[in-house]
Amino acid sequence: MESVTELLSKFGLTNSEAKVYVSLLQMDASTGYKISGKAGIARSKVYNVLSSLTSKGLVLQSKDEKSLYTALPVEELVSKLQRDSKQDIEGIHKSLKNLRPDDNSSLIWSVNSYDQVFEKALFQIRNAKESLYVQIYSEDLTDELAQALADAESRLHKFVVILFSNHHRYNLPFRRFYKHFFEADKILDYGGRWINVVSDSNAVTYGKLPNDSGNTDVIWTQNSSMVFLAQEYVLHDAYNLRTLTILHDEAEEKFGSNLEGVRNIYFDK
Repeated sequence: MESVTELLSKFGLTNSEAKVYVSLLQMDASTGYKISGKAGIARSKVYNVLSSLTSKGLVLQSKDEKSLYTALPVEELVSKLQRDSKQDIEGIHKSLKNLRPDDNSSLIWSVNSYDQVFEKALFQIRNAKESLYVQIYSEDLTDELAQALADAESRLHKFVVILFSNHHRYNLPFRRFYKHFFEADKILDYGGRWINVVSDSNAVTYGKLPNDSGNTDVIWTQNSSMVFLAQEYVLHDAYNLRTLTILHDEAEEKFGSNLEGVRNIYFDK
């Protein structure tokens, strides 16, 4: 886990500034001399650091003849960082949104890490405006993903989730999902779990996830043929699962107690 000084450095503080701020949080209002000792910063440098932190609004300086310093309270620091970050992000968005590259919509891109796969999926789920079609394993459903799907369910009519669950985890914050009957067989077919997220019939994240570690075999694309194919895959899964769910007793009578006969799709000679 990153240290607090490393985390603060991501918001524009130098290592020395982060050390002084963290030290001040643990002290009463103090002189530069005392702060120097607590933070492990040379006296010749600590006043420049305090001046910089004061100009950034992270440290307050008394008006007394003998200056005392105190840290901005943590709650105010967090509020300030959130506000500044939002302004910075809005500035980046405004500056970059009109930069249009050549049309790359037909290209297929590799998504090489597990975390990156779910960052892509989470972005699609949160930003879907018209439709969302998903195949996902409950083992990959973080609380953040589950809540994003719940939010999407509340705003979208065209919302279909095919849920695979090796551990039969069905207690989720959204209700519109189809339980898949053949998780074990699918694992054997594909050699592991996979994911399929199609948003607004415009983009898809699709592919096989690693069992333990290593690279994924997942792609992201806006290629219209790939998007269409992935969306139809989810839709046809939903058609079949809806039929099997509603006609469950009759299906078991015809295909067996575990519906194993459904997968016998090759005609006998």
